[in-house]
Amino acid sequence: MPESITQLTERFDLQIALLAIGAFLIIVLLLYNFVRTQKLKKQLMNSMAKAIVSEKLDAQHETISEPYQGMDVSKIEPNFTESSFVDKDLSPGLSSLTTPESLPSDSGDGQSSYSSRMDPSIDCVVVLRFALLVSGKEILERMFHWPSNNSYRIATEGLYEFEGSTVWELINEQHVYREIQLSMQLANRRGPIGQEELSEFLGLGAELASEIDAEIDLPPISQVLFQAQDLDHFAVQCDIQLGFNLVPNMISWSPKEVETSLYNNRFVLSRDGLFFNYVEDQILLFKVQIPGLNFLTDDLQNFRIKSILFALDVPLVPEHINAFSIMLEVSLKIAQELDGKVLDDNGQILELASVNTIIAQLEPIYLLMRERQIFPGSPSAARLFS
Repeated sequence: MPESITQLTERFDLQIALLAIGAFLIIVLLLYNFVRTQKLKKQLMNSMAKAIVSEKLDAQHETISEPYQGMDVSKIEPNFTESSFVDKDLSPGLSSLTTPESLPSDSGDGQSSYSSRMDPSIDCVVVLRFALLVSGKEILERMFHWPSNNSYRIATEGLYEFEGSTVWELINEQHVYREIQLSMQLANRRGPIGQEELSEFLGLGAELASEIDAEIDLPPISQVLFQAQDLDHFAVQCDIQLGFNLVPNMISWSPKEVETSLYNNRFVLSRDGLFFNYVEDQILLFKVQIPGLNFLTDDLQNFRIKSILFALDVPLVPEHINAFSIMLEVSLKIAQELDGKVLDDNGQILELASVNTIIAQLEPIYLLMRERQIFPGSPSAARLFS
């Protein structure tokens, strides 16, 4: 009798163990199916987003061409108005993007003033409108995986409604939005944006619109690529650097005497020790470099200086400051202090005629930038020529 009870107990324990194993396997199977379903759902949304961009690319493929092959570049009229990127009727808030520096605005809840980070002159702008208000936190979470080291800057702004007024601002996770704008820079000193980068950006925008159930306004891809090429051509024409070379009348200078003269003339050593910066009203006007010498890491005792290079990035300094004249005046003063002479880029002593020629060459560049509404020294110019 005791043996029967023991056998019954063992059989009962075995059944419980089998039931537990079965339940565990069912739970694992359910979890697997759930994860697989979510993965398939995400893949489907990505496919839908890519399909939107692919459809536009296919529709416009025949119109995409090299803008400057067989064309007279001088006759191409730049067209970077707001309507080039987004239909004016789509959003009343887009009027804030018509100039590089939009007017500061206050959100009404104590926020500091904000100037738009977007400029249709150098950015491709995409608009997303939501049927219902969407929190900034949800938007930021869904954009968390977006590339952060892209060569062409991506920016995001939301239209925030507060007490009957609206204002564009950086996405705030504590606010809600009915409309946002995404932008990607069209060109920089690396060149114009390519079809691959543009397609990725538009695909991410379409994916975000699909995830949040938003209406999206995508600009014509062929037109954006053309404008990127045109913008790059403009930038190449205006990307001018002026320079002087200061050399000693004797053999060479010591780093100490050069450093002292530069400090006395309001120069500041850069953090990497490679340049001396001339700053006025918090604006960098021009730089000085000693070829082959780092003032922070190299041995200054045994180094001799045979030339000092002055350099001015024309599009990065406001025109009204007249930085060229300031650089010329400062370089001549330092040359007198160090018993040296100022040479032009051809190695000839700088004469008045050469100075006048340089000044005459600057005016067409400034005129071109004014016509393009990308003003020297503006935030848009700083981004384009970077």
